[in-house]
Amino acid sequence: MGETSGVPAGEVPAGGVPVSVRRLLPDLLTAVAPVVGERVVGVWLYGSAATGSFERGVSDVDVLIGVEGELGVGVGELLAVEARILRAHPAFRERLDLTFAPSAALAGSLLEPLLVVSPGEPPHTARVLPRWALTRVLVRETGLTLAGRPARESLAAAEPQELRTALIDSVAGLRDWAPEVRHRGGHAYLVLTACRALRALTTGELADKAQAAEWTAARWPRLGPLLEAALAWRRTQAVRDETPLPAELAALRDELLDLVAATAGAAHAGPAGQAGN
Repeated sequence: MGETSGVPAGEVPAGGVPVSVRRLLPDLLTAVAPVVGERVVGVWLYGSAATGSFERGVSDVDVLIGVEGELGVGVGELLAVEARILRAHPAFRERLDLTFAPSAALAGSLLEPLLVVSPGEPPHTARVLPRWALTRVLVRETGLTLAGRPARESLAAAEPQELRTALIDSVAGLRDWAPEVRHRGGHAYLVLTACRALRALTTGELADKAQAAEWTAARWPRLGPLLEAALAWRRTQAVRDETPLPAELAALRDELLDLVAATAGAAHAGPAGQAGN
């Protein structure tokens, strides 16, 4: 059962926001405030902490900060924001995912860069890729407003063709990346990302990784052992386990990636406006 606590009605879905995340959020807002000041469009919590599938000690905290106009924020300021949050909440080291986005990116533009604090990487500037549409949709549809304007009023909706392109972009490199993955945590990320893309390409609906794995297992039972293993690796944060995959799991991983590639190819060839078909 999730680590949850009640919050004001209308602000969170059933299940609530995890207690540890609720404790972190005021400090996060305090750290962000001097960086964006009055230019804040909105601050939104999204992902598993907002949808009720948060796993304590495993899941990241995903927050999008929208800024009016150009960002005007430097990497040094992001380092200070991250450090201030983690001093108060060290348990979230390597599990804090913050994205600062200018208003143009919120509207769907790919021209203005983002600033990102991401697990396993130093704060950095990131080019906006087509897959950014997936984040926009997740935040717009499931994000909880922590400050500023509601997500639905602040982020542009994605047209079916844009969403399909974003999904295809998100899976384009998975097959090539697979042989380079060395630890079980990386294999878990690869497999569960593939499941999420497969479900979205098939149904047109976005889901979190655990939900997508369950959906995939129900439709392709032969992939079950791989999906169970990936979820276990994710729960145990198996980033230090570099034991080679057993041949049977490696074969199932390749089968899953081939399935996703074929589904993405069919979606790319499909008629415009038919997302997921």
